[in-house]
Amino acid sequence: MKRFFALLGIGVILSAALIIALWVYSGQSIKAVEKQYTDLQTYRRCYVLISTDRSDLWSTVYEAAGECANEHDAVLDWIGTDAPVAYTIRDCMNIAVSSGVDGIILHREAVDDLTDLIDEAADKGIPVITVLNDDSESRRISFVGMNSYQMGEIYAQQVLESLHEGTNRVMLLTSLFNDNSSLNLLYSQMLQVIENGKEDNQEVILTAHVLNTATSFDAEEGIRDIFIRGEALPDTIVCMDLTATECVSQALVDYNKVGSVTVIGYYASETVLDAISKGLIRSTLGIDAREIGKVCIEALDEYWTLGRVSNYFNIGLSMITADDVRKGAIQDDGMESAPEGPSEVAG
Repeated sequence: MKRFFALLGIGVILSAALIIALWVYSGQSIKAVEKQYTDLQTYRRCYVLISTDRSDLWSTVYEAAGECANEHDAVLDWIGTDAPVAYTIRDCMNIAVSSGVDGIILHREAVDDLTDLIDEAADKGIPVITVLNDDSESRRISFVGMNSYQMGEIYAQQVLESLHEGTNRVMLLTSLFNDNSSLNLLYSQMLQVIENGKEDNQEVILTAHVLNTATSFDAEEGIRDIFIRGEALPDTIVCMDLTATECVSQALVDYNKVGSVTVIGYYASETVLDAISKGLIRSTLGIDAREIGKVCIEALDEYWTLGRVSNYFNIGLSMITADDVRKGAIQDDGMESAPEGPSEVAG
């Protein structure tokens, strides 16, 4: 009997200890959950970025825009990046409008007609900012981009420096997704600057070639056709797309054409800067991706604060050369850290 009561006592003590342990653990768990929700940051507004371009340029734009959004008591999401399927631009716009976000930063491709969805967003009080490719017929509140005349002039200056005596064949390698109206302005400005700047013993034939840059594979196939066709390669290739720039630099190696073609690139990704340092690319257009992200957020904040915002924001440009790379004068955003001389175009 004594043994029974001893075992019963031990059982009671163990049960009590277990109950106390569970009570302490539950209390700690509840406090941890409460702390988790207490520590969650709440924001006044929610913005979204819509772009199917996953290049370094747009990753930098998103990073800078997100940082600036937090400074303005807002949060930024990049729609479609974590989706199990590839959403189209229209899918992303429909999601954003249906979700009732407070602002949309839209990088539309020139082949997409999104005027109806931009206007639908406006009807629901959602401001839309277009970036790089504009939709001036829509009710977007502002456009953040680069001046086509400035781009034409800065590219043309690089072409002039690479000309030799006699006939020079220059190919402007454009993307299927570039805005045609902007390209026409750029092309016209390049023609004018080159014509006014070339020597009497120099002839320049400027042509445009449209490339599908939807994927790296598509771009590589298009560039492969340029390098292996029977016609002579152009003396200079001017790229209007980051994917095209990187693919052209690789094609020079693959087809043993290093030194045969002068390449002027677009944006200063790590791959492009490495190609410049190796002499594959002469120079590349410096685009301040961080400025793009920051300006977009500040424009949305200004719109909500004042009820209006400037119709157009111009992004500064520079031309990055081998000297800049060699001196290490490149910032994380792909711009010269201390732009000097005529290569800088004021924004």
